[in-house]
Amino acid sequence: MPEAQQVPPGSSPPVSPGRRRVRRRRHRPLVLRYWWVLVVVAFLVLAPWIWNWITLPHFKHSPLAGYITDAAKVEEEYLLFTGKPLQDAVVNQQFEQATDFMLLGNYSNAVILLEGISKRAAVPVVFNDLGVLYVKLKDGPRAMKAFRDALARNHEYPPVRANLRNMNLGEAADAGSSEVEPNNTNDQANAVWLDKPLDAVISPSIGDVDCFWFITPRPPRDRVAIQVINHAVTLIPRLRVFDADGRVLTGLKEAIRGGDSLRFDFSPPPNTLYYVQVDGASGSSGAYTLAVTPLRAFDLYEPNDDILSASRFTLGQTIEPNIMDADDTDYFSFLSPASGPVTIDVISKNSTLVPGLSAFAPDRRHIGFGPDTKPGGSLHYVMNVEANQTYYIQVWAKGNTAGPYGLTIK
Repeated sequence: MPEAQQVPPGSSPPVSPGRRRVRRRRHRPLVLRYWWVLVVVAFLVLAPWIWNWITLPHFKHSPLAGYITDAAKVEEEYLLFTGKPLQDAVVNQQFEQATDFMLLGNYSNAVILLEGISKRAAVPVVFNDLGVLYVKLKDGPRAMKAFRDALARNHEYPPVRANLRNMNLGEAADAGSSEVEPNNTNDQANAVWLDKPLDAVISPSIGDVDCFWFITPRPPRDRVAIQVINHAVTLIPRLRVFDADGRVLTGLKEAIRGGDSLRFDFSPPPNTLYYVQVDGASGSSGAYTLAVTPLRAFDLYEPNDDILSASRFTLGQTIEPNIMDADDTDYFSFLSPASGPVTIDVISKNSTLVPGLSAFAPDRRHIGFGPDTKPGGSLHYVMNVEANQTYYIQVWAKGNTAGPYGLTIK
């Protein structure tokens, strides 16, 4: 029988080779023991990129014929059609991304981006590019709608006109002079151009409704007249106007008797979509003409609806602007040549306007109001100024009044 190995006092007994190997495995770092988890996580993180790399092309094509790649055009047209600078930097970034997708041949993703942009910057260049992409995707109806959206803002927009000629589409995107059925819902609405009346008929069938859409004119903001010009003694027309979100602006306007026409005037913001619905009261029917007409009610000094766009005024002159409606206001600026008092006179040119006046310092801080007056009245205001400083005034209307006025500063 072999002798037991003596272990010196204070020391541990020897470990067998098998047990030593087990201990080494138990003390390996977690990274080495669970390396496969890291591989799985890395794959999950990189999977979308790998999929895009596999499925998307990796070379760029030449731009599609008729496609506008210059993102600066979006800013330029936004200022032209809204009167305000484009503050949304995401729009430019997404327009450039859409161009990159187009160059890669990924037309579907380019369309998705441009459709989103069109909700925030509804300008012709965006709709032109959408039309070109939809043609490439062989989606004729959407291509025509996009080109029509561009022409609704500028009837002679050169890029769209060139594309229509090159695609042998002629004037297919133009609004017609006659109603096209079916147009019983806003989704089926016919386009109607400003200053281009459209003939239509409410048929005797039950529930016939005619729907139309139009785009308001570019700045300055104007009053717009919507007219239903009745051609049938049998028709008692009814009119509703909706904004782009489906809210009714007019309530329900209804003619008193058969043969009467309807008219609705309002002051919408520029470059904005509206819908018009026409039907016959009590099941009445007949022919009519729909006309949407800008009244060009703004004065020569518009747009000057905020202090940053104030019209420059020369001391000593007299001008005759107008307050177009309750939402209109006029800002003017003038340079004071010397220190001392300056007199401001606002004289109503009709019997209803109640003018109001506000004065602002060179730092655009409010410094005073003009005196109260009565309908058709005038006001006189004196303000003290310092030499070689720019001051501002605001003329506005009280009590929802409107009308022309004379302005003198001296």
